Amino acid sequence: MLLDSAIERLYDLNVGIIGVAGERHERPHKPLLLLAVFDLIDEGLATPEHIPWCQKLRDRFTARFLLVRKHDDNNTPDNPFLYLRKDGFWQAWITDGTTKLPLSTTPSVQNIGQVFARFIDGFQDLVSIPANRQLMREALISRYFPNSLQTKNQQSEIINRQSSPLVADEPLEYGRSPAFRRKILAIYDHQCAACGLRIKLPAGNDVSFIDAAHLIPFSVSQNDHPTNGLALCKNHHWAMDRDIIAPGPDHYWHVSKVLDPRRSNGERELIALSGQILLLPQDEAFHPDDMGLRYQMGKLIA
Repeated sequence: MLLDSAIERLYDLNVGIIGVAGERHERPHKPLLLLAVFDLIDEGLATPEHIPWCQKLRDRFTARFLLVRKHDDNNTPDNPFLYLRKDGFWQAWITDGTTKLPLSTTPSVQNIGQVFARFIDGFQDLVSIPANRQLMREALISRYFPNSLQTKNQQSEIINRQSSPLVADEPLEYGRSPAFRRKILAIYDHQCAACGLRIKLPAGNDVSFIDAAHLIPFSVSQNDHPTNGLALCKNHHWAMDRDIIAPGPDHYWHVSKVLDPRRSNGERELIALSGQILLLPQDEAFHPDDMGLRYQMGKLIA
């Protein structure tokens, strides 16, 4: 397995979504457990083929959980230890010392020393390399916890650069750009959030007229969470990147006054976008984050 393929699968973990309205969010448990597992492997307390269910794993899970928890979250590392098997690269088992059986229920503290897991499907080879683990760790944080597990220096950098000149959305390394793009297109059902254009080709064809646009560029924010993205047709993606249109925190489109409808039909069409509502995903868990919307409004040419 290639590293970019593995990272793409990490971006699309079967995490589940809970909560209502503003509290709706993805469950954090699976990515948190993987981060804790990477810690144990780094420290020589586990290997990709033999990951013990132990108190140190639970402690490392809890340390991060307390930083990212939301209203409906519970500190339950036992659940992802079992249910990561549904993502196809994880197996867990229980043993009494002689018999080894697939784990079928969530483990408890009483099972410490009896329950273990391993990476499979090519992940074990990738995870065995320290540099790969670091890239996978960074990918998990960028995708699921960009505003919670980044350092204070990283978050300050985002704030300080909100008024900086345009930073283009450059191609990202290690598969993050394709992974982010596919997630955004799926969430928005291949529909532009500005004009409603929707082009969805048959399965297996990766060509699309719709782009995944970062609200705060990844090079600034290190944020690949879907709430830092919009699905936009290429025309409106271009216009947003040139700061002549912007989605606002009010969930309406705003247009720069430098546009003049007398010059061209293209400018006239962009001006007509002013005051139009953003076409957002059905699931509120993926509605664009206010910080990203404010960032875009701050760049709009007056």
